[in-house]
Amino acid sequence: MANPTPEGIVEVVGASIANKGMAVGAVTGAVGWLSQVNWIGIAGVAVAVVGLLVSTYFQIRRDRREHAESQARIQALRDQCRL
Repeated sequence: MANPTPEGIVEVVGASIANKGMAVGAVTGAVGWLSQVNWIGIAGVAVAVVGLLVSTYFQIRRDRREHAESQARIQALRDQCRL
């Protein structure tokens, strides 16, 4: 991608933050479980779940965008071949 669009940059940054949030949530949940402090474990699980939901949202957007781009490429090839 030579010249990324602002939407693409937002998606990359959002997905990166979501993945790091899931990791931090998982570690926090494990620390809370090991230290037997319930609110730390619950907070960690909550952060991990939010990270998973955000990551899923950006994955769905990426899949839709790639599908549209693929369809456009296929149509361009068909137009080139006059099918």
